[in-house]
Amino acid sequence: MSMSYPLEKWVWTENDFEQMSWHDARIYAVQFGKDISFDIDYIFEWIQLDKDDFFSFVVAPATLVFPEPSFVSMDIDIRLSKEIEIEDISRRVSATGETKWHIQTHQGNIVITAPAFRQIVRRAPTQQTGQQVLPEERGLPSFSTVPDPSSVESAEVREIKAADFALRQKAASLRRLRRQLEALLEQRNAGVLEVKQYLQEKRLLEARISQLKIELEETGWQGNY
Repeated sequence: MSMSYPLEKWVWTENDFEQMSWHDARIYAVQFGKDISFDIDYIFEWIQLDKDDFFSFVVAPATLVFPEPSFVSMDIDIRLSKEIEIEDISRRVSATGETKWHIQTHQGNIVITAPAFRQIVRRAPTQQTGQQVLPEERGLPSFSTVPDPSSVESAEVREIKAADFALRQKAASLRRLRRQLEALLEQRNAGVLEVKQYLQEKRLLEARISQLKIELEETGWQGNY
């Protein structure tokens, strides 16, 4: 399963800050030099068709660059997790006009004093079942600042995603059937359904629920259903 996301632009800057959100963006690597650069997965959109459906995410690998910072402070505890995820990025301008970027992560904080930033989307955003781009699709860490508009999903990646989305659809169907079963009981208790009709519909729903559970268990799928 895939979708086409209308990417507004490939390069984002501090002028776009108010419309951007880095919540749950994964940091894969950091590069120090004249600039400080982060290799991240940027989430453009959260998708949930209904309350029984699983979230999917529109994500792209990106390079977040703070040019020529005058100050950098990192207080990250990687003992908690080898994976660093951003909770939020805030901007504060001091009385002297200095701009500080506070990158709050689930593992600690990063503070950078720099007047600007650039975020380069390296590949077109694609739909993912999780909040990160699949390793088979993403490749090795990169700090490239050159977008690749010609990149496309490989057949292997499409196959992996199709299989995962199919399992998620089964799990979502299972949730909906359970909700229907609850609604059926409410109708019976309210006297809307006669006993015979209630039992017939109940058996049909329970049989379908049982079948879907077996199909999901046979795959070893670890998702919540």
